[in-house]
Amino acid sequence: MLSFWEQQTYLEYDFIVVGAGIMGCSVAYELRLKYPKARIVVLERGLFPTGASTKNAGFACSGSPTEIISDFKLHGTQKALDIISNRYEGLKILIARLGSDHIGLTPLGGYELMFSNPLSKAELEALNETLMPYFKSTVFLDISSDMDKFGFKNVQQLLFCPLESQIDSGKMMQHYWNLLQLNNIQILTGAEVKNIQGNLVEIVNAIGGTITLKSDCITLCTNAFINEIMTDVPVKPGRGQVIITSEIEHLLFKGSFHFDEGYYYFRNVGKRVLFGGGRNLDFQTETSTKFEFNKLIVNDLKVKLKEVILPDCNFEIEQEWQGIMGFSDSKSPVMMKLNEYTTYIMACNGMGVALSPFMAKELVAGL
Repeated sequence: MLSFWEQQTYLEYDFIVVGAGIMGCSVAYELRLKYPKARIVVLERGLFPTGASTKNAGFACSGSPTEIISDFKLHGTQKALDIISNRYEGLKILIARLGSDHIGLTPLGGYELMFSNPLSKAELEALNETLMPYFKSTVFLDISSDMDKFGFKNVQQLLFCPLESQIDSGKMMQHYWNLLQLNNIQILTGAEVKNIQGNLVEIVNAIGGTITLKSDCITLCTNAFINEIMTDVPVKPGRGQVIITSEIEHLLFKGSFHFDEGYYYFRNVGKRVLFGGGRNLDFQTETSTKFEFNKLIVNDLKVKLKEVILPDCNFEIEQEWQGIMGFSDSKSPVMMKLNEYTTYIMACNGMGVALSPFMAKELVAGL
C-alpha cells in the first residue's frame, strides 16, 4: 500500500525511460536538454545496468577493417558509411558530454589481426579513400613490419587505427548516472517493468505487489530484453562471453584489438588481458538473455589466448562474465513507434557505446 506522499510524488511523469544503460541515459539526458522543466524518470530493473553497458570490453571504436568491409556487403556502401559515421559522431557526443577522464578514455589506437587473406595495398588505400570524407584523416595503416613487437603467433597482417580508444565502462556509467541526477532526472533501480498498457507502466514492487506509473511519453531502452515487455519486435539477443587474465609482467601490447570481422576482441586492462567474443561459433545458444557460461566458446577463447595472443606468457584466468547485446536482422539501428505512447530504440548491434548517444539525439529531436 502506497502512502499519500508516495502517490503524490512518484506515480506521474512527463517522460518514462525504461533501461538505465548507455541508451537509456542518453535518451534521458537529451530529454532534459530539450525539456528543462519536465519530470523524467529512468527505470532500471537491476542494481546496475542489466544488459551490456557495464559488461562490455570498453572499446571506443567505429568498426574494424573486415567488419566495415562486411557491412559494405550487407548494407550497401552508402548505408554502411552512414552507420559508421553515426558511430563516430556518437563517440564525440559521449566524450564531450562526460569528459575524457570520467570515461577513462585512453587513446592507444586499435588494431586488426589478419590470419588469412590480408588486404592488399590497393584494397587498403581504397578503404581509406572511402572513409576519408567522414573521418578527415587516414583511418587504417598497415604496420605488419612491426608485428613481432606484439608477440602474436600466426598473424599474417596487422592493421592499425589511430582513432580508436579504450574506455572504462564502469566509470562511464557511474558518471552518466551522476550526470542525470545532477540534472534532476530520477533513477529508480530494482524497478522491473512487467507490463505496459497505454500510458500506464506496471513495475514490480520490491516488497510485494505492483506499482503503476503514468506517462504520455514512454521510451523503451531495454535493448535485447524488449521481447520480455513487448512481443514481436525485430530484435534478437546476442550474448557475449568475456574472460580476463591475471596481471602479466612485461605484457608486450597495449590498445584495442579485433579479428574475424569483430567477432573476437581483446585489449589490455593495465597488465591484464581482457578477451571476448566467439559468438559466431554458436549463434543459436548465444541468442539468449540468460547470463550463462558457454563452455564451447570460453574454451575457444582460452585456446586462442594461449596459442595466438599470449603464446609465451604464463597467466591465469581471473574472471569470466557475459553481456547481453541486441541485434537486428539488418544489423541496423532500430527506432520504432510501438503505439500512441511508447517508442522503442535500439542502436547496439555490438556498437552501443558509439551509437547510443547519436541515436538518442535523433530520437528526442523528433519528439
